[in-house]
Amino acid sequence: MTHYLKSFVMLLLSFPFIVSCESYDDKDLWDAVNSLDDRVTSIEKQLETLNGDIQTVSTLVELLRTRTYVTKVTDKGDGYDLLFSDGSRISISNGKDGDDGKDGQDAPVINVRLSNGKYYWVQTYNGQTTWLLDTYGNKIPVSGKDAVTPLLKVDSDGYWIISYDDGKSYSTMIDEKGNAVKASGDDGDSYFDIVEVDGENLHLILKDGTELFIPIGEQPLYKAVDLGVSVRWASVNLGATSDADAGELYLWGDADNTGVVGWYEAPDVDNICGTMYDPARVMLGDSWRMPSQSECAELIRDCDWEKATVNGMNGVKVTGDNGNSIFFPTTGYGIPQDGPAGSMEITDTNSGYYWSGESYNENSWRYAYVLLVSGNSANSNASWIANMVKMAIRPVKDK
Repeated sequence: MTHYLKSFVMLLLSFPFIVSCESYDDKDLWDAVNSLDDRVTSIEKQLETLNGDIQTVSTLVELLRTRTYVTKVTDKGDGYDLLFSDGSRISISNGKDGDDGKDGQDAPVINVRLSNGKYYWVQTYNGQTTWLLDTYGNKIPVSGKDAVTPLLKVDSDGYWIISYDDGKSYSTMIDEKGNAVKASGDDGDSYFDIVEVDGENLHLILKDGTELFIPIGEQPLYKAVDLGVSVRWASVNLGATSDADAGELYLWGDADNTGVVGWYEAPDVDNICGTMYDPARVMLGDSWRMPSQSECAELIRDCDWEKATVNGMNGVKVTGDNGNSIFFPTTGYGIPQDGPAGSMEITDTNSGYYWSGESYNENSWRYAYVLLVSGNSANSNASWIANMVKMAIRPVKDK
């Protein structure tokens, strides 16, 4: 774009116009051309950084999904060089502007979100996060046979455009209001706002606020985290296969997770914590169990709750007075659906529903207490019919 504009201006300047006897000062015009050249060069440098960051995000999500861990961390001063257990390497740098560009205000932040157990690309611009969609309106997968890694570019009018076919074709990026997104050209911007070693993890915070935790060294998936309360809480949900997995949904008291929604009968027991009906105890052993209703209430009362996005999952980060934290992803809950036996619909995926191990009988129906996670808060007083609903479980261990 700059090359053609400069050529056009040079042609105008060299044409033998004679409009007056006064001399013509072309300094302002050349200053404008050079300023445009600087802005475009800046955008080109930014594109190189951002497209590299998009590829890094894609790689990190796959490493999380496959439970690949960091074996060596080299501090570069402004970031880290990482060696992974599968032999791959990544270099990650902090964003040079700190809080500048927060919420994608300088450029759309390309990131990922979990949907129905699969990762898809999203963009965050001016604090609003929306799915990236192909020409047919479908979400763009991050991994699998249909996976795509987007490429950013700037068109001749200075707007962001994006490719889903390795640069063969591009389409205009639009914000949540359907408007084209103007490129700012802030030199050197990075999606990674903070990169730091935090205990057993490499902790990364993107400019849209998303957090990634990459394990350093081989670690157990289910870690008992001390939050300063009476029990230690598991680091992930029951049934999770990686740190970037929301786990499974369970019928209350269905220890081996074989019950059929709509045909299940919950055990007639008030407290199944640590018993033969407790899925956490049966599946994990080693003194893991479901939490009691009072332990859920204690977690709400004695810890700070903050809405967060961690490893591509939306949910709530829970931090104890000792500074340790765990993350509860939003899970929704499963209810019977018309169709073959066992058909289930997952609803209210903007909230997290977690069984406790305690229940009561009322009018021949068994109701189990639930830890309901929503926004920046939680509630432990709700109860649901145990026979009809599937929910997540977050195990605990006694101290």
